Amino acid sequence: MMRKLLFFLLLCVSFSAKAAHPVGYGTVIGEWTGTWATAMQVPVKYFMPYNNQMSDRSVRQIVKVSAGGRVIRLMLSNIYSAQPVVLRSVYIAHSIDSFRIDPKTARYLKFSGKDGVIIPAGKSLFSDAIAFDLKPLEQVAITLNYETAPKSPTVHMGSRTTSYILKGVSTPETDFEKSFRYEKWFNIATLEVLTNNVRGIAIIGNSITDGKGSTTDHQNRWPDEMSYWLNGPYRQKEEEKAKAENRKTVPMQWGVLNLGIGNNRVLTYSGYGEAAKKRFDRDILEQHGISDVVIFEGINDLGTSGYGVVTAYNLIMEYRTMIEKCHRAHKRVYLATITPMRGSAYYKNASHEEGRRIVNAWIRSQKVADGYLDFDALMRDPKHPTAIRPGYCLSDHLHPNAAGYKEMGRYAADYFMKTR
Repeated sequence: MMRKLLFFLLLCVSFSAKAAHPVGYGTVIGEWTGTWATAMQVPVKYFMPYNNQMSDRSVRQIVKVSAGGRVIRLMLSNIYSAQPVVLRSVYIAHSIDSFRIDPKTARYLKFSGKDGVIIPAGKSLFSDAIAFDLKPLEQVAITLNYETAPKSPTVHMGSRTTSYILKGVSTPETDFEKSFRYEKWFNIATLEVLTNNVRGIAIIGNSITDGKGSTTDHQNRWPDEMSYWLNGPYRQKEEEKAKAENRKTVPMQWGVLNLGIGNNRVLTYSGYGEAAKKRFDRDILEQHGISDVVIFEGINDLGTSGYGVVTAYNLIMEYRTMIEKCHRAHKRVYLATITPMRGSAYYKNASHEEGRRIVNAWIRSQKVADGYLDFDALMRDPKHPTAIRPGYCLSDHLHPNAAGYKEMGRYAADYFMKTR
C-alpha cells in the first residue's frame, strides 16, 4: 500500500511541473517556453516624440518568433504605467507582409474566457491558452484594440519593427494601409508556446543586443540571426540525419529571447530602462522554460564612467551575482566579452579601454559561469584589436551593422550547437 501511495505522489509531482490545457484537439501536456520576448521600459520623449496616447486606437504589432508550437499564450505588461490599460480585444494572425495579415488565421485571445481585459497599473498578465499553428521563425501580427490607455505607456522603444496604428476598433478584415507607422512596441511582452522540445535561451543586453544598426523590419539583430541558424539550417540538417538513420526523433527547437534595451547599463539607472542588476530577476529569471542565460552588458557602464578600471571591477562583482542567481535557479549561464570601441565616443578616456580589457580578461579566465561567447575576438580588427573589424560596424564605431550581426548570430548558434 505504501509503495502505491509513493508512486501516486511521484506521478502527481511529475505532472505538476508541466502545464495541461484543453485546447480544441484534446488536452496538451507540456511546458510553457518563450518563443519571443522584449524588455519593457518607460518612454523617452526624445525617442518617442509623437502622441503615445493609445486610447480608442487599434495597434497592430509584428513579431518574429523563434520556436513553433500548436498552443500559445501572450503576456501583456503595464508595469511602468500609473493608470490601467483597458483592452476591448486582442487577436493574433499570420503576417503576410507589412501590415497585412491572413484574416482566415486570426484568433481572438481570451482573458479568463473574455475578449476584453483590464491590466492594472504596475502589473502584467497572461492570456488564456489558445490553439494556433505557430511555425518556427515565422512572423505574426498581434493587434490590440484599446479602449483606454495610460498617458505614459509601457513600451519597448527599440523595436526596429514597424507597428501600425488606426483610430477606433479593428477586426481581422480591417485595412491598415492608411495607418500611422511607428517603430515601437506597446504592452506586448512575451509570446509563449506549450511544448516539450524547446530549449530556451534568454539574453540580457544593451543596444547591441537590441539591434541598433540592424535593418528595420528585417529582423536581423544578432539574436535573430542566431535563432535563424538554430531553428532553420541546423535543425533541418538534424531532421535529414534522423531520416537517413531511420530515426523518429524530433529535433529540438530553440526559444531565443532578446531582452536587450538601448543605452541600458548594468550598474546605474542613468541609461534607458532599469539597470540590468535590477531588471535581471524579472526580465530573465522569470521567463518560463528558460534553461540558458546569456549576459552581454557593460559597454555603456565603461564608456560613461569616470574611471573605467573601478567600473570594471564593479561589473565583475555584478556578473558574479547574476551567475549565482542563475545557478540557484538551475540555469546554465554564459558571459559575452565586450566588443571593441576604438573610434567611438566611449574611447575618449584611456581607462575605458583598460576597463574593457580587465572585464574581458576575467570573462576568459573565470570558472564560475558555464562558458563564454568571445564577441570581442570575433569582431575586432586584426590590425587594430581595439576597433571593430572594417565592414562590420556603423560609423559610430560602436554598434555592429547588419553584416556584423550576421557574423555574431552565426557564431553564437555554432557555440550553442556544441553545448547540446
